[in-house]
Amino acid sequence: MKKRMWKIMMTMAIASLATSAVPFAASAEEPVELTIWVHETESTNEGQLYAALVEEFNAQFEGQYHATITQIARSGDAGGYDDKVNAAISNGGLPDVFTVDGVTVAEYADAEAIVPIEEYFTEEELADFNDSIIQQGTYEGQLYTLGAMDSSVGLFYNKDMFEAAGIEPATVDDPWTLAELEEAAAKLTTDDCYGITMSLDAKDETAIYFFLPLVYSQGSSVIADDGETAEGYLNGEAMVNLFTWIKEMADNGYASATPAENSFELGQAAMALSGSWEPGNLAKFDINWGLMPMPIYDENSTAVSACGSWTFAMSANCTDEKKEGAAELIRFMTSADAGSRMYEANAMPPSRGSAFDAIDAFNEEPLSVFNYQLQNTAAARPVSVYYSMLSDQFATAMQNVLTGMDVTDALNQAVEQYNFLADIF
Repeated sequence: MKKRMWKIMMTMAIASLATSAVPFAASAEEPVELTIWVHETESTNEGQLYAALVEEFNAQFEGQYHATITQIARSGDAGGYDDKVNAAISNGGLPDVFTVDGVTVAEYADAEAIVPIEEYFTEEELADFNDSIIQQGTYEGQLYTLGAMDSSVGLFYNKDMFEAAGIEPATVDDPWTLAELEEAAAKLTTDDCYGITMSLDAKDETAIYFFLPLVYSQGSSVIADDGETAEGYLNGEAMVNLFTWIKEMADNGYASATPAENSFELGQAAMALSGSWEPGNLAKFDINWGLMPMPIYDENSTAVSACGSWTFAMSANCTDEKKEGAAELIRFMTSADAGSRMYEANAMPPSRGSAFDAIDAFNEEPLSVFNYQLQNTAAARPVSVYYSMLSDQFATAMQNVLTGMDVTDALNQAVEQYNFLADIF
Protein backbone atom coordinates (compact mmCIF):
# COMPACT_ATOMS: atom_id res chain seq x y z
CA MET A 1 0.00 0.00 0.00
CA LYS A 2 1.29 3.45 -0.84
CA LYS A 3 2.47 5.35 2.20
CA ARG A 4 1.83 8.99 2.83
CA MET A 5 4.77 11.29 2.21
CA TRP A 6 5.11 12.15 5.87
CA LYS A 7 5.65 8.49 6.67
CA ILE A 8 9.00 8.72 4.89
CA MET A 9 9.90 11.79 6.90
CA MET A 10 8.78 10.00 10.05
CA THR A 11 10.99 7.00 9.31
CA MET A 12 13.99 9.24 8.75
CA ALA A 13 13.33 11.10 12.00
CA ILE A 14 13.08 7.88 14.00
CA ALA A 15 16.27 6.58 12.44
CA SER A 16 18.02 9.79 13.45
CA LEU A 17 16.75 9.52 17.00
CA ALA A 18 17.86 5.90 17.22
CA THR A 19 21.46 6.91 16.47
CA SER A 20 21.64 10.13 18.45
CA ALA A 21 19.23 10.04 21.37
CA VAL A 22 20.30 8.90 24.81
CA PRO A 23 17.92 6.17 26.07
CA PHE A 24 15.84 7.17 29.05
CA ALA A 25 16.74 5.42 32.24
CA ALA A 26 14.85 6.14 35.44
CA SER A 27 16.58 5.70 38.75
CA ALA A 28 14.86 3.95 41.59
CA GLU A 29 14.06 7.31 43.08
CA GLU A 30 12.78 8.99 39.95
CA PRO A 31 9.44 8.29 38.22
CA VAL A 32 9.25 7.54 34.52
CA GLU A 33 8.42 10.83 32.82
CA LEU A 34 5.61 10.61 30.26
CA THR A 35 4.21 13.20 27.87
CA ILE A 36 0.65 13.38 26.53
CA TRP A 37 -1.03 15.69 24.00
CA VAL A 38 -4.79 16.21 23.82
CA HIS A 39 -6.98 18.10 21.36
CA GLU A 40 -8.98 20.15 23.90
CA THR A 41 -7.84 23.02 26.11
CA GLU A 42 -9.02 23.87 29.60
CA SER A 43 -11.43 26.37 28.09
CA THR A 44 -13.80 23.40 27.58
CA ASN A 45 -15.24 20.94 30.07
CA GLU A 46 -13.66 18.09 28.14
CA GLY A 47 -10.27 19.76 28.28
CA GLN A 48 -10.63 20.33 32.01
CA LEU A 49 -11.39 16.64 32.46
CA TYR A 50 -8.25 15.60 30.56
CA ALA A 51 -6.18 17.83 32.83
CA ALA A 52 -7.86 16.45 35.94
CA LEU A 53 -7.35 12.85 34.85
CA VAL A 54 -3.65 13.38 34.26
CA GLU A 55 -3.33 14.99 37.69
CA GLU A 56 -5.11 12.00 39.25
CA PHE A 57 -2.89 9.59 37.31
CA ASN A 58 0.18 11.30 38.73
CA ALA A 59 -1.20 11.07 42.26
CA GLN A 60 -2.06 7.39 41.91
CA PHE A 61 1.31 6.46 40.43
CA GLU A 62 3.42 8.88 42.43
CA GLY A 63 7.06 7.81 42.39
CA GLN A 64 6.45 5.38 39.51
CA TYR A 65 5.10 7.46 36.61
CA HIS A 66 4.62 11.17 36.05
CA ALA A 67 2.75 12.54 33.02
CA THR A 68 2.92 16.07 31.64
CA ILE A 69 -0.05 17.16 29.55
CA THR A 70 -0.01 19.59 26.62
CA GLN A 71 -3.42 20.86 25.51
CA ILE A 72 -3.78 22.17 21.96
CA ALA A 73 -7.00 23.53 20.47
CA ARG A 74 -8.25 22.13 17.18
CA SER A 75 -8.12 25.47 15.35
CA GLY A 76 -8.01 25.65 11.58
CA ASP A 77 -4.72 27.55 11.35
CA ALA A 78 -1.16 26.26 11.51
CA GLY A 79 -1.35 26.29 15.30
CA GLY A 80 -4.12 23.68 15.35
CA TYR A 81 -3.84 20.27 16.96
CA ASP A 82 -3.77 18.22 13.74
CA ASP A 83 -1.07 20.46 12.26
CA LYS A 84 1.04 20.18 15.42
CA VAL A 85 0.77 16.39 15.35
CA ASN A 86 1.67 16.14 11.67
CA ALA A 87 4.63 18.47 12.17
CA ALA A 88 5.78 16.34 15.10
CA ILE A 89 5.54 13.22 12.95
CA SER A 90 7.94 14.71 10.43
CA ASN A 91 10.45 16.01 12.96
CA GLY A 92 10.32 13.18 15.48
CA GLY A 93 8.72 15.30 18.18
CA LEU A 94 5.67 13.26 19.07
CA PRO A 95 4.80 12.80 22.76
CA ASP A 96 4.53 9.34 24.32
CA VAL A 97 0.71 9.37 24.16
CA PHE A 98 -1.59 11.55 22.08
CA THR A 99 -5.23 11.73 21.10
CA VAL A 100 -6.20 10.51 17.64
CA ASP A 101 -9.53 10.96 15.87
CA GLY A 102 -10.96 7.51 15.23
CA VAL A 103 -11.15 8.01 11.48
CA THR A 104 -7.42 8.77 11.23
CA VAL A 105 -6.15 5.64 13.00
CA ALA A 106 -5.29 3.93 9.70
CA GLU A 107 -3.28 6.92 8.46
CA TYR A 108 -1.19 7.15 11.62
CA ALA A 109 -0.73 3.38 11.86
CA ASP A 110 0.23 3.10 8.19
CA ALA A 111 2.74 5.93 8.65
CA GLU A 112 4.16 4.08 11.67
CA ALA A 113 3.51 7.12 13.86
CA ILE A 114 1.68 4.95 16.41
CA VAL A 115 2.31 1.43 17.67
CA PRO A 116 0.07 -1.54 18.59
CA ILE A 117 -1.11 -1.63 22.21
CA GLU A 118 -3.11 -4.84 22.56
CA GLU A 119 -0.31 -6.67 24.43
CA TYR A 120 -0.71 -4.24 27.35
CA PHE A 121 -4.38 -5.02 27.94
CA THR A 122 -6.10 -8.21 29.09
CA GLU A 123 -8.87 -9.89 27.11
CA GLU A 124 -11.24 -9.05 29.95
CA GLU A 125 -10.36 -5.36 29.77
CA LEU A 126 -10.82 -5.20 26.00
CA ALA A 127 -14.12 -7.11 26.19
CA ASP A 128 -15.57 -4.25 28.22
CA PHE A 129 -15.09 -1.79 25.36
CA ASN A 130 -17.81 -1.32 22.75
CA ASP A 131 -17.04 -3.52 19.74
CA SER A 132 -17.06 -0.38 17.60
CA ILE A 133 -14.21 1.11 19.65
CA ILE A 134 -12.12 -1.98 18.96
CA GLN A 135 -13.11 -1.86 15.26
CA GLN A 136 -12.10 1.75 14.74
CA GLY A 137 -8.82 1.25 16.60
CA THR A 138 -7.76 -1.85 14.68
CA TYR A 139 -5.67 -1.63 11.50
CA GLU A 140 -4.41 -4.66 9.58
CA GLY A 141 -5.30 -6.93 12.47
CA GLN A 142 -3.58 -4.97 15.23
CA LEU A 143 -5.14 -2.72 17.89
CA TYR A 144 -3.64 0.76 17.97
CA THR A 145 -6.04 2.95 19.95
CA LEU A 146 -8.67 2.96 22.67
CA GLY A 147 -11.08 5.74 23.63
CA ALA A 148 -13.05 6.91 26.64
CA MET A 149 -16.06 8.06 24.62
CA ASP A 150 -18.13 7.01 21.64
CA SER A 151 -20.95 8.55 19.58
CA SER A 152 -24.15 7.50 17.87
CA VAL A 153 -26.89 8.77 15.55
CA GLY A 154 -30.64 8.30 15.83
CA LEU A 155 -34.01 9.76 14.90
CA PHE A 156 -35.12 12.47 17.30
CA TYR A 157 -38.83 13.17 17.13
CA ASN A 158 -41.38 15.69 18.41
CA LYS A 159 -43.69 13.69 20.68
CA ASP A 160 -46.54 16.21 20.41
CA MET A 161 -46.46 16.16 16.61
CA PHE A 162 -46.36 12.36 16.55
CA GLU A 163 -49.34 12.14 18.87
CA ALA A 164 -51.33 14.62 16.79
CA ALA A 165 -50.59 12.66 13.61
CA GLY A 166 -51.32 9.29 15.24
CA ILE A 167 -47.82 7.96 14.56
CA GLU A 168 -46.25 5.30 16.77
CA PRO A 169 -42.48 5.73 17.09
CA ALA A 170 -40.06 3.02 16.06
CA THR A 171 -38.24 0.96 18.71
CA VAL A 172 -34.90 -0.80 18.88
CA ASP A 173 -36.76 -4.08 18.44
CA ASP A 174 -38.71 -2.76 15.45
CA PRO A 175 -36.79 0.00 13.62
CA TRP A 176 -38.40 1.75 10.67
CA THR A 177 -37.43 1.00 7.11
CA LEU A 178 -36.68 3.98 4.87
CA ALA A 179 -40.12 3.52 3.29
CA GLU A 180 -41.76 3.73 6.72
CA LEU A 181 -39.68 6.77 7.61
CA GLU A 182 -40.70 8.45 4.36
CA GLU A 183 -44.35 7.65 4.99
CA ALA A 184 -44.19 9.20 8.46
CA ALA A 185 -42.33 12.25 7.12
CA ALA A 186 -45.05 12.73 4.48
CA LYS A 187 -47.76 12.72 7.16
CA LEU A 188 -45.85 15.18 9.30
CA THR A 189 -44.96 17.63 6.53
CA THR A 190 -47.01 20.83 6.46
CA ASP A 191 -46.64 24.23 4.85
CA ASP A 192 -44.49 25.43 7.74
CA CYS A 193 -42.94 22.19 8.99
CA TYR A 194 -40.76 19.58 7.28
CA GLY A 195 -41.27 15.95 8.14
CA ILE A 196 -37.58 15.58 8.97
CA THR A 197 -34.31 17.46 8.91
CA MET A 198 -31.19 15.43 8.02
CA SER A 199 -28.36 17.97 7.63
CA LEU A 200 -28.59 17.60 3.86
CA ASP A 201 -26.51 20.73 3.42
CA ALA A 202 -23.48 19.00 4.99
CA LYS A 203 -20.31 19.31 2.95
CA ASP A 204 -18.09 17.61 5.50
CA GLU A 205 -17.71 14.44 7.58
CA THR A 206 -21.34 14.74 8.74
CA ALA A 207 -22.67 13.34 5.46
CA ILE A 208 -20.90 9.98 5.54
CA TYR A 209 -21.20 9.71 9.32
CA PHE A 210 -24.99 10.06 9.23
CA PHE A 211 -25.75 7.99 6.14
CA LEU A 212 -23.07 5.28 5.89
CA PRO A 213 -25.09 2.96 8.21
CA LEU A 214 -27.78 2.83 5.51
CA VAL A 215 -25.17 1.50 3.09
CA TYR A 216 -23.95 -1.03 5.65
CA SER A 217 -27.60 -1.95 6.30
CA GLN A 218 -27.76 -3.24 2.71
CA GLY A 219 -24.70 -5.43 3.23
CA SER A 220 -22.34 -3.13 1.34
CA SER A 221 -19.80 -0.38 2.01
CA VAL A 222 -18.17 2.59 0.31
CA ILE A 223 -14.85 0.80 -0.08
CA ALA A 224 -13.64 -2.77 -0.55
CA ASP A 225 -12.11 -4.83 2.23
CA ASP A 226 -8.67 -3.97 0.86
CA GLY A 227 -9.19 -0.41 2.12
CA GLU A 228 -8.37 1.00 -1.30
CA THR A 229 -10.89 0.06 -3.99
CA ALA A 230 -13.90 2.37 -4.34
CA GLU A 231 -15.12 1.17 -7.75
CA GLY A 232 -18.31 -0.85 -7.29
CA TYR A 233 -18.72 0.42 -3.72
CA LEU A 234 -18.77 4.21 -3.62
CA ASN A 235 -20.76 3.99 -6.86
CA GLY A 236 -22.36 0.62 -6.13
CA GLU A 237 -26.02 -0.37 -5.97
CA ALA A 238 -26.35 0.34 -2.26
CA MET A 239 -25.07 3.90 -2.72
CA VAL A 240 -27.39 4.45 -5.69
CA ASN A 241 -30.31 3.24 -3.57
CA LEU A 242 -29.39 5.56 -0.70
CA PHE A 243 -28.83 8.69 -2.76
CA THR A 244 -31.99 8.05 -4.78
CA TRP A 245 -33.96 7.99 -1.52
CA ILE A 246 -32.27 11.14 -0.21
CA LYS A 247 -33.10 12.95 -3.45
CA GLU A 248 -36.69 11.73 -3.27
CA MET A 249 -37.08 13.04 0.27
CA ALA A 250 -35.83 16.48 -0.79
CA ASP A 251 -37.76 16.60 -4.07
CA ASN A 252 -41.01 15.71 -2.30
CA GLY A 253 -40.46 18.44 0.27
CA TYR A 254 -40.30 16.06 3.22
CA ALA A 255 -36.76 17.22 4.04
CA SER A 256 -34.99 20.45 3.19
CA ALA A 257 -31.80 20.37 1.12
CA THR A 258 -30.86 23.64 2.86
CA PRO A 259 -32.27 23.26 6.38
CA ALA A 260 -32.49 26.21 8.72
CA GLU A 261 -30.41 26.08 11.88
CA ASN A 262 -32.24 24.44 14.82
CA SER A 263 -35.26 23.66 12.64
CA PHE A 264 -36.18 20.64 14.76
CA GLU A 265 -35.68 22.45 18.05
CA LEU A 266 -37.84 25.34 16.84
CA GLY A 267 -40.70 23.14 15.62
CA GLN A 268 -39.90 23.62 11.92
CA ALA A 269 -39.24 19.89 11.47
CA ALA A 270 -41.01 17.00 13.16
CA MET A 271 -37.96 14.71 13.20
CA ALA A 272 -34.21 15.10 13.08
CA LEU A 273 -31.49 12.68 12.08
CA SER A 274 -28.83 13.75 14.54
CA GLY A 275 -26.10 12.58 16.86
CA SER A 276 -25.55 11.89 20.53
CA TRP A 277 -24.60 15.54 21.09
CA GLU A 278 -28.16 16.63 20.24
CA PRO A 279 -29.68 16.24 23.76
CA GLY A 280 -27.34 18.95 25.00
CA ASN A 281 -28.71 21.30 22.36
CA LEU A 282 -32.31 20.28 23.00
CA ALA A 283 -31.95 21.24 26.67
CA LYS A 284 -31.89 24.88 25.54
CA PHE A 285 -35.35 24.64 23.95
CA ASP A 286 -38.89 23.97 25.11
CA ILE A 287 -39.64 20.78 23.20
CA ASN A 288 -41.16 17.43 24.12
CA TRP A 289 -38.83 15.04 22.36
CA GLY A 290 -38.14 11.35 22.04
CA LEU A 291 -35.50 9.19 20.35
CA MET A 292 -35.86 6.36 17.86
CA PRO A 293 -33.13 4.06 16.52
CA MET A 294 -31.40 4.46 13.19
CA PRO A 295 -33.69 3.15 10.41
CA ILE A 296 -32.83 0.16 8.25
CA TYR A 297 -32.86 0.25 4.45
CA ASP A 298 -35.75 -2.21 3.95
CA GLU A 299 -37.37 -5.21 5.63
CA ASN A 300 -34.56 -7.50 4.43
CA SER A 301 -31.81 -5.28 5.82
CA THR A 302 -29.72 -5.36 8.98
CA ALA A 303 -29.86 -2.75 11.73
CA VAL A 304 -26.62 -0.74 11.70
CA SER A 305 -25.78 2.50 13.50
CA ALA A 306 -23.02 5.09 13.47
CA CYS A 307 -20.25 5.32 16.05
CA GLY A 308 -16.74 6.54 16.70
CA SER A 309 -14.86 9.31 18.42
CA TRP A 310 -11.44 10.44 19.65
CA THR A 311 -9.02 7.89 21.06
CA PHE A 312 -5.63 7.56 22.76
CA ALA A 313 -2.58 6.15 21.00
CA MET A 314 1.00 5.32 21.95
CA SER A 315 3.42 7.04 19.63
CA ALA A 316 6.34 5.44 17.84
CA ASN A 317 8.59 7.90 19.70
CA CYS A 318 7.75 6.25 23.03
CA THR A 319 10.89 4.39 24.10
CA ASP A 320 10.80 0.81 25.35
CA GLU A 321 11.49 2.01 28.89
CA LYS A 322 8.35 4.13 28.80
CA LYS A 323 5.89 1.82 27.04
CA GLU A 324 4.50 0.16 30.17
CA GLY A 325 3.89 3.58 31.67
CA ALA A 326 2.35 4.90 28.46
CA ALA A 327 0.00 1.91 28.37
CA GLU A 328 -0.92 2.55 32.00
CA LEU A 329 -1.70 6.16 31.12
CA ILE A 330 -3.94 5.05 28.22
CA ARG A 331 -5.66 2.58 30.56
CA PHE A 332 -6.30 5.37 33.06
CA MET A 333 -7.59 7.82 30.44
CA THR A 334 -10.01 5.23 29.02
CA SER A 335 -11.27 3.70 32.26
CA ALA A 336 -14.97 3.25 32.99
CA ASP A 337 -14.70 6.12 35.45
CA ALA A 338 -13.17 8.36 32.78
CA GLY A 339 -15.97 7.42 30.38
CA SER A 340 -18.65 8.21 32.96
CA ARG A 341 -17.08 11.58 33.69
CA MET A 342 -16.69 12.28 29.98
CA TYR A 343 -20.47 12.03 29.65
CA GLU A 344 -20.79 14.61 32.40
CA ALA A 345 -18.27 16.85 30.62
CA ASN A 346 -19.50 16.71 27.01
CA ALA A 347 -22.64 14.49 26.98
CA MET A 348 -20.95 11.87 24.79
CA PRO A 349 -21.71 8.17 25.39
CA PRO A 350 -18.97 6.14 27.07
CA SER A 351 -16.79 3.58 25.32
CA ARG A 352 -17.31 0.78 27.82
CA GLY A 353 -20.23 -1.38 28.87
CA SER A 354 -19.43 -0.99 32.56
CA ALA A 355 -19.56 2.79 32.15
CA PHE A 356 -23.00 2.54 30.57
CA ASP A 357 -24.13 0.56 33.59
CA ALA A 358 -22.98 3.38 35.86
CA ILE A 359 -24.83 6.17 34.03
CA ASP A 360 -28.55 6.18 34.83
CA ALA A 361 -29.48 8.30 31.78
CA PHE A 362 -28.36 5.56 29.38
CA ASN A 363 -30.45 2.91 31.13
CA GLU A 364 -33.78 4.63 30.58
CA GLU A 365 -35.55 6.33 27.69
CA PRO A 366 -34.65 8.16 25.57
CA LEU A 367 -30.87 7.64 25.78
CA SER A 368 -31.22 3.89 26.23
CA VAL A 369 -31.53 3.86 22.43
CA PHE A 370 -27.91 5.00 22.10
CA ASN A 371 -26.85 2.48 24.74
CA TYR A 372 -28.50 -0.30 22.75
CA GLN A 373 -27.07 0.81 19.42
CA LEU A 374 -23.50 1.17 20.63
CA GLN A 375 -23.52 -2.26 22.20
CA ASN A 376 -25.47 -4.08 19.50
CA THR A 377 -25.65 -2.42 16.06
CA ALA A 378 -22.73 0.04 15.82
CA ALA A 379 -20.27 -0.38 12.95
CA ALA A 380 -17.14 1.73 12.57
CA ARG A 381 -16.41 3.83 9.54
CA PRO A 382 -13.85 2.28 7.16
CA VAL A 383 -10.40 1.98 8.73
CA SER A 384 -8.54 3.08 5.61
CA VAL A 385 -5.68 5.44 4.85
CA TYR A 386 -7.94 6.84 2.14
CA TYR A 387 -10.89 7.50 4.42
CA SER A 388 -10.70 11.30 4.25
CA MET A 389 -10.92 11.11 0.44
CA LEU A 390 -13.94 8.82 0.68
CA SER A 391 -15.62 11.18 3.11
CA ASP A 392 -15.01 14.21 0.88
CA GLN A 393 -16.30 12.46 -2.23
CA PHE A 394 -19.35 11.11 -0.41
CA ALA A 395 -20.33 14.63 0.67
CA THR A 396 -19.59 16.12 -2.75
CA ALA A 397 -21.67 13.48 -4.52
CA MET A 398 -24.59 14.09 -2.17
CA GLN A 399 -24.51 17.81 -2.88
CA ASN A 400 -24.31 17.17 -6.62
CA VAL A 401 -27.37 14.93 -6.45
CA LEU A 402 -29.35 17.45 -4.39
CA THR A 403 -28.54 20.21 -6.89
CA GLY A 404 -29.79 18.21 -9.87
CA MET A 405 -27.06 15.84 -11.00
CA ASP A 406 -28.04 12.29 -11.92
CA VAL A 407 -27.34 9.90 -9.04
CA THR A 408 -25.28 7.44 -11.08
CA ASP A 409 -23.30 10.22 -12.77
CA ALA A 410 -22.57 11.88 -9.42
CA LEU A 411 -21.31 8.65 -7.87
CA ASN A 412 -19.23 7.69 -10.91
CA GLN A 413 -17.65 11.14 -10.77
CA ALA A 414 -16.95 10.63 -7.08
CA VAL A 415 -15.09 7.38 -7.83
CA GLU A 416 -13.09 9.01 -10.61
CA GLN A 417 -12.03 11.84 -8.33
CA TYR A 418 -11.24 9.42 -5.51
CA ASN A 419 -9.05 7.31 -7.83
CA PHE A 420 -7.23 10.43 -9.03
CA LEU A 421 -6.47 11.56 -5.47
CA ALA A 422 -5.55 8.05 -4.29
CA ASP A 423 -3.02 7.73 -7.12
CA ILE A 424 -1.33 10.93 -5.95
CA PHE A 425 -0.76 9.42 -2.52
